[in-house]
Amino acid sequence: MKKLFLTHNAAFCLFLFFASFYFLTNAGGYKEGDESVMSALARQIAYHGKIGFEKTQYPPEEDPCTKGTDGLYHPKWGLGQSLVQVPFYFAHRLLWTIIPYDREDPRDSTASRFSEMLLVFSCPSGISALGCLLLFFLGLRLGFSRRASLLLTFVYALGTMVWPYSKSLMSEATLNTAILGGVYGVISYRFDHKRKWLLLSSACMGFALITKVVSFGLLVPLLAYLFFSPNRRKRVGTILVCFVLPYALFAAFQLWYNMLRYGDLFTFGYDRQWDALGFSTPFYVGLWGLFLSPGKSFFLYTPAAILGLVCLRPFLKEKKAECLLFLGVAGFFTIPHSLWVQWAGDWAWGPRFLVPVVPYFILPIGYCFKNWYGLTRPQRGFAVALVAVSLFVQILGVAIHPFSFIEIRWDIVSRFLKESPKYSYADTYGENAFVNFSPMFSHIVGNWWLFKHMILDYDLRKDAPWKTLGDFEVDSPKWVKGNRTIPFWWPISFSMASPRVEKWVIGLALANAMTVLLVGLRLRRELSPSGSGIEGDEKEGTE
Repeated sequence: MKKLFLTHNAAFCLFLFFASFYFLTNAGGYKEGDESVMSALARQIAYHGKIGFEKTQYPPEEDPCTKGTDGLYHPKWGLGQSLVQVPFYFAHRLLWTIIPYDREDPRDSTASRFSEMLLVFSCPSGISALGCLLLFFLGLRLGFSRRASLLLTFVYALGTMVWPYSKSLMSEATLNTAILGGVYGVISYRFDHKRKWLLLSSACMGFALITKVVSFGLLVPLLAYLFFSPNRRKRVGTILVCFVLPYALFAAFQLWYNMLRYGDLFTFGYDRQWDALGFSTPFYVGLWGLFLSPGKSFFLYTPAAILGLVCLRPFLKEKKAECLLFLGVAGFFTIPHSLWVQWAGDWAWGPRFLVPVVPYFILPIGYCFKNWYGLTRPQRGFAVALVAVSLFVQILGVAIHPFSFIEIRWDIVSRFLKESPKYSYADTYGENAFVNFSPMFSHIVGNWWLFKHMILDYDLRKDAPWKTLGDFEVDSPKWVKGNRTIPFWWPISFSMASPRVEKWVIGLALANAMTVLLVGLRLRRELSPSGSGIEGDEKEGTE
């Protein structure tokens, strides 16, 4: 059998390259909201061994935490995202027990705080890099050459929302990689029928479940793909034992966690505040918003996905089962989010709820690369243009703090909205109508405005997106000083926050940049036709 996998060296280089690159471009600080609470819970587990808080810091009407049966306060979100951060907090705790550390010395406490932040930021970087590695392997499984698979990986890594969310501590990066691992596992099992792939898929999908319970619906397309495969009757028992049973253990853990938090097996915490409205958005409104609205369209934030749609026809023709699996995963994940009261996933960059469907729009592009020299010049130009625009959109998302435009936008929009009862559908729809169905308030437009002020120094209000509506007195956006936008980048933010750490922060950034360069060169050698990473440029596929 022809070899499918890279050598360990080449695989390690691919992972290390993207992990280093994502870490180099990572965030300049924690963002308020969901991710700060999930990170605080991870710290609580690592430092105190408790999966809840002794007390809550939020007012009752805004509190995401509920007092559980154990007397601790537990947040509503799944435990998965906090669990992946625990090793990084624990590593920092261990590190600072070895290093001489004086808590009373401001220099030591500052260094400890920033080093902890950097270690935790490396968590989504590593998880997103793991997703890049899985996508590369999946490209090989689908029968694409290593070159086409590598091109797919770079489009996925740098030309989609995966890059901006590699610097977020919310659950999207984790959920995306977990689901991608589950899909890779079932496709690999159908290829060589080894039980380890079912166990891998089950573990990944189980972790996706305890990260975000809505992923439970993805069992339908995955099990359909497994049970409708050739010789399925001979393998029903294997699927039940190696996939369904391990997944049931994760489900049991989630039910136990529900009981611990709420005293009820089937209460998931989404029954208060906005969440009490549940799936109240008309399906066509949410679907239109997620794919066609100027403020949240998936295709505006990931233009390369349009190329994936164009390539669906050859994908369906050559790999019908896998194409239907991808459509099923994307559909079963999109439908509930289209109905959800807060379908936009605000406040955040783009349609964050759709980050986990990105791979299934990008992988079909392999057929474009596969037949590249058979395309006409205009067709190749169209493909290159879409990828280039996708890259530019991601740079806007990575360079600017996501709340910079959102907060100042809300200050303007709130003046036009009539008062509606808080936590009512009218309230959330009014905001969506302004910010997500109006190009003037698009996050892309807003970040382009702030990006220009990162490069040039001129009056911030002169080209504000809403200037045709009037001249408004508003506070300066977050991470904007005077008329200049501060890059949302840790080497700059850490140095500005504390000059005492500037030397080692800049040194670490330069070392990180050098790692990206050297590993990139090594990766080029490993994946070249004459490299040692893969024997030849053959293709592998599913049966």
